[in-house]
Amino acid sequence: MKQMALRIDPMMESVLDVFVATDGYATTGYLVDELDSTRPTVTKRLDRLYAADKIEYVHEPTAFWRLIDDPREGGDRDE
Repeated sequence: MKQMALRIDPMMESVLDVFVATDGYATTGYLVDELDSTRPTVTKRLDRLYAADKIEYVHEPTAFWRLIDDPREGGDRDE
């Protein structure tokens, strides 16, 4: 299956920065607080990352995420 290119806008960059700063783990609520943004804005970026297989749920009921692969140039998290 072909994936669409993931657009890295300033908010997406900030979301990814938070994941990197927390060793790849964050909840939606934590991202909203850290980025001083709205839940819909953050959720839109998380939905895009999830659709591109860059993040996965650790615990869906609490919206706890893990970064699998940083899509930015040189930001590979695959281990």
